[in-house]
Amino acid sequence: MPWKTLRRTRLAFPALALALVATACGSGGGGASGGDTITLGLPVQATTLAPVYLADDLNLWKQHGLTVKPVTFKGDAELAKAVLSGDVDVAVGSLTGPLTAEEAGQDVKVIYGGFDMTAFAWYAVPEIHTVAQGKGKNWGVTTIGSSTDLLTRFAAAKAGLDPNKDIKVVQGGASAARLAAMKAGQLQANIFTEPQTVYAQKEGYNKILDLKDLVDSYPMHVTWSKPGFVTDNPDRAKKFVDTLSQAMKMTKDQPDDAVKSIAKNLKISTDDAKASMAEWIDQLYPDGRMPSAKAMDDFWQMGLQGKVFAKRLPDSQWLDTRFLPKTS
Repeated sequence: MPWKTLRRTRLAFPALALALVATACGSGGGGASGGDTITLGLPVQATTLAPVYLADDLNLWKQHGLTVKPVTFKGDAELAKAVLSGDVDVAVGSLTGPLTAEEAGQDVKVIYGGFDMTAFAWYAVPEIHTVAQGKGKNWGVTTIGSSTDLLTRFAAAKAGLDPNKDIKVVQGGASAARLAAMKAGQLQANIFTEPQTVYAQKEGYNKILDLKDLVDSYPMHVTWSKPGFVTDNPDRAKKFVDTLSQAMKMTKDQPDDAVKSIAKNLKISTDDAKASMAEWIDQLYPDGRMPSAKAMDDFWQMGLQGKVFAKRLPDSQWLDTRFLPKTS
């Protein structure tokens, strides 16, 4: 598998922005599907997406009169391109995806939250014990422009490193693929979610930082789309959000079913699925709330300090609140 090391990472985000602009050229406001059929994009396989897997396995979409076709990509950058091109109607992915698109001049909207999870941790090879000791090393992320990229850049900056000069960011896909690359010697530090955090510990890697040590809440996933997904067919959009909310509630109320769904879709043991879900289940909110004002301040600080965003965008530019609880 080829590994692309971005040695001059200051060029990464302008390049990504240009790619998003090029992808969006000529695409309309709607998405790929018509009627009550929806193409749903996911960035990677992840245990934190359990409600989506559960909705599919239990056919909750059909109960709400929808036909939903989930498609999993190789990261948020690829997913964002699919949304902007119209190949995907709606996405459940990182908040960095739509915000990067907005910075590139595209019109997209976040329509639902609820995945306010601090389920990331960084692991490094045995000779590295702190983030600062990772200077000059290869750091794995899913893709440029993803949450893993934003968080890794922030972690480096907080440790006194320049994320554009002092670390080498490597796009490696989902956690499982990056753990394999770590074992092969291609990466020296990595950001993981469960169950790869457990696997990394078993391999003898050092936990050098936990997201929980930095923030209390983080927008792990949000539901987002081009505006037409909601404005062209608001009833369909409402059905989608209602189904997702139901699946979130069932994940919390029927954890055994959610564990089975995680194990089936990610091809991991039920024990690993259960341990993973325990890490984030208390930060899953079926009402779709966004993180608190303080948590969003922290998110933007991370993005700005990590040099992911040029400036903070006003909520009104990227957030459609019609499906959110009034307290968000």
